Amino acid sequence: MTSKTTLPLYLIATGTSLFGNASISIVLPWLVLQRTGDPAVAGLVAAVSALPAAIAAFAGGHLVDRVGRRRMTVIADIGSAVAVASLALVDAAVGLDVGWFILLGVLGALFDVPGMTARETLLANVSQTSGTSLDRIASLRGALFGLSFLAGPALAGWLLAVFPAITVVWITAACSAIAALAVAVMPLDPTPPAEHADPSPLAGWTHIRRNSALLALLTVSLASMVIVGPLLSIVLPAHFTALAAPGLLGLTLSAYAVGTIAGSGLYGWLFDGRRWAAWVTANALYTVGGLLIGTLAGVWPVALGMVAAGIGSGLMQPITTVVLTEQVPDALRGRVFGTYAALQMAVAPLGLGAMAALLGATSLGVGAWALAGGWVLLAAWSVALPGLRDYIRGGSGAREEAHADDRPAG
Repeated sequence: MTSKTTLPLYLIATGTSLFGNASISIVLPWLVLQRTGDPAVAGLVAAVSALPAAIAAFAGGHLVDRVGRRRMTVIADIGSAVAVASLALVDAAVGLDVGWFILLGVLGALFDVPGMTARETLLANVSQTSGTSLDRIASLRGALFGLSFLAGPALAGWLLAVFPAITVVWITAACSAIAALAVAVMPLDPTPPAEHADPSPLAGWTHIRRNSALLALLTVSLASMVIVGPLLSIVLPAHFTALAAPGLLGLTLSAYAVGTIAGSGLYGWLFDGRRWAAWVTANALYTVGGLLIGTLAGVWPVALGMVAAGIGSGLMQPITTVVLTEQVPDALRGRVFGTYAALQMAVAPLGLGAMAALLGATSLGVGAWALAGGWVLLAAWSVALPGLRDYIRGGSGAREEAHADDRPAG
């Protein structure tokens, strides 16, 4: 039996949670600077929160499969709301200092990533209950991600300009509470009992390791993280600093977000049911975008490259989500998604470190072309990789390999 309210409530939960995450990424450093006056403390809070977030991503995937995806989503959103609201409560009671900022920053990180993983694993249930295709839901979710990247920090900054920081903290906590409520009341068909469920926390990684196409998809995702991280955090800021045009950095990042929104919309409208065509198009756009950005020729070629890369990202992200949802056994879905998230967080610093070392030995132009070359090679490998085409298209061979762990070894 389908429900007309399931999809709207799911999108409300996703949108408010994403805005809450975008908001706290602006509000927390602002609050740290207001209370301590030390930029190094803001960096310390961000760095200390990163490791627990990666651990929580892995452990959270296991909890999703054990506790239940809806229940885990609600628990994580309530936990995030409490962690954020505690900033205001502690500030009113005893005053915030470095220790409190670190403790509450870590607490928030422990809830955020498992909540995202749990919400992602709900896609199949939302699709079944609402009667909407997985591809359509994934494209809408991808558009919300792009919109939160584009408008979330700007809206949070505007709120900080209008209201006291503690008021914005309460607004951010309310976003997580609304997300929890939306998922709690959302009509949802129950998940059928899992058969032959592996209770091991490492079952998600074991399933990925034994499935060549799934392992290849993970490799593509991790390699993308290694390339995109240095681009956004090092190369582009350095480029626009050299141009003495830091304001144009925001415009270029916005161009990427606009491209992501457009790509997600195109996937739902033009490529519904044609995943391999969307995959090839996305990799072609990554190639064009990487080459344009690699030139570092002023503003507009770089901005156009970011639009192309953003459209490619908007096309590719829904494909990965839908393929994992369809091909991974229901009983392992939380652990597989959690393993993906944890490994992505773990490899992100590798790209930043490698780029820092490269720039220390060469120049910014060499670093930009190194990223462009990596993007071209990754795009070519993603399209040519044996077996990945059938897996993305969801053929019978892919389904048989996806469920290979359900059969006894022998």
